Amino acid sequence: MSSRPPRSYIYCIYQSIKITTMASQTTPSPTDERPNASNSSVSSPPSNASPSSSPPPLSSWPSSPHYYYNSMVLHSDFSSELSKNPLLSRIGLEPVKRITLITGTSSFWGFILGGVIGSRQSGMQYLAENAHRLPKNMEGWYFYHKRKNYRMAWGALRKGAVYAAKTGALVGLFEVLEASADFYRGGADLFNSMAAGIASGALFSVANKLPRQSTKHTLMLGAGYGLVSGALQDLSSFLKGTPVWYLPQSLKERSLAMKSSTVENDK
Repeated sequence: MSSRPPRSYIYCIYQSIKITTMASQTTPSPTDERPNASNSSVSSPPSNASPSSSPPPLSSWPSSPHYYYNSMVLHSDFSSELSKNPLLSRIGLEPVKRITLITGTSSFWGFILGGVIGSRQSGMQYLAENAHRLPKNMEGWYFYHKRKNYRMAWGALRKGAVYAAKTGALVGLFEVLEASADFYRGGADLFNSMAAGIASGALFSVANKLPRQSTKHTLMLGAGYGLVSGALQDLSSFLKGTPVWYLPQSLKERSLAMKSSTVENDK
């Protein structure tokens, strides 16, 4: 294995040396620190002038993902620039919006699934509890089914809330871990999704005290989900023009050539 450092880190060192050299060239000499009284009123800066602490605009940033991370860490006001980083977006959404949308959607479907299961279980439990005391007349059957419907509705709400909380927490944990890995590594790819899936499966197994065999299956399921979702997201980003480091650019050029030839044949 070669001990040669990555190209991105060499570029970061080069940028640091360049910035240091420019700062040393623009540093005023000791004789310039005491201006003359004649031009002091002209050269004095305004009192409300303050150095800008915001990062440089996105258009002037280099293409290295590590420069994005360094810019985020060095500047305190990075929330707006973080949302504009194209290397951290998945399915066309920035991290905060993506986490909110996917977590809310998973909680909704978890509530629906839990409601169906809870309603069915409550109905079966009511039938088992009242099998020995069935009604004898029409009025009795009316209140029998009325109480059964109330029990089923309450069971659906209770079980749905539990399933919504569990599903939303698990999916939100996966999305937060995935976004954190993307931010730390400076870009989104399927390996971050796999790592987030494995970590989520491990935390789920520990929280539910699963046995060894069930933990193994949970980790495999998390890794498989992360691999499939990450690969699909990388493919979607690659087709939209976002560079993916493990996919050659020739595939993008070939797909564009095939599309152009198809359009010409249709004409």
